[in-house]
Amino acid sequence: MGIQGLLPQLKSIMQPIHIKELEGCCVAVDTYSWLHKGALSCSRELCKGLPTTRHIDYCMHRVDLLRHYGVKPILVFDGGLLPMKIEQENKRARSRKENLARAIEHESNGNSSASYECYQKAVDISPSIAYDLIQVLKIEKIYYVVAPYEADAQMTFLAVTKQVDAVITEDSDLIPFGCPRIIYKMDKYGQGVEFRYSNLHQNRDLSFAGFSKQMVLEMCILSGCDYLQSLPGMGLKKAHALLKKFKTYEKVVKHLRYNTASVPPVYEEMFRKAILTFHHQRVYDPISESIVHLYNVPDHVDEDLEFLGPYPFFFFFFLNNS
Repeated sequence: MGIQGLLPQLKSIMQPIHIKELEGCCVAVDTYSWLHKGALSCSRELCKGLPTTRHIDYCMHRVDLLRHYGVKPILVFDGGLLPMKIEQENKRARSRKENLARAIEHESNGNSSASYECYQKAVDISPSIAYDLIQVLKIEKIYYVVAPYEADAQMTFLAVTKQVDAVITEDSDLIPFGCPRIIYKMDKYGQGVEFRYSNLHQNRDLSFAGFSKQMVLEMCILSGCDYLQSLPGMGLKKAHALLKKFKTYEKVVKHLRYNTASVPPVYEEMFRKAILTFHHQRVYDPISESIVHLYNVPDHVDEDLEFLGPYPFFFFFFLNNS
């Protein structure tokens, strides 16, 4: 889902970039984002299990483009289902199922354009699709990483530990994760726009003067994210205004409750868990070849962190058998 409306509000600090400017750099790629885009042209075939490689070809064209300009890609795949996203993933699965039924109905009625549109909404990038791409990457000797859980956290980890110089994605979630340098909207010619977290304080549409990184994160969660739905009537601009005034989500929630806003009893607890999920999700460190947290868990956080996902023993089974 990403953070609804965030990227348009950051337009003033998005700078045009061509990937040739990244010559000699290493970049992490949000592979499922590429697979989703590639799948749009062959969604009917993928939904029906018919043979096609167009989605794989789409990804490999962009891999070859990066390599042509001297950029080393690391393709990052999503791993296991994160417990904090189960509700959101179930909602998406229901939507895909409903759209598949509509696509089949439209197709049987001879309405090809409506059918095509529904197939695009129904297509799912399954583990088997990711596996097919991985086999091609192995042949082409392209480095890839399967995240223990979410690719977003994994790519951010690679960026903040300077194992990559930038991340290529379409997902605004990388911003609340704290990713320092992101390339958005990369087209088939290598043209895109660049976001740098260090420029956030220069933004014009929403002023982040006086905002800490924690305040930016809490603003994004308050406006609605994959880990916590927004409160009724709460959008990005209102969340920004409230954090600007009250500085912390605890004070914002207290203000909302005092002003008779509908705030569920468990909202604060879920908000805190969302913060911890953004901060401390499990990722894979290719240097130490171990599972670590995105950012180290402070000593004062002594609670059960199972909502971050159990320690992924399955990940090492995959690693040793892939």
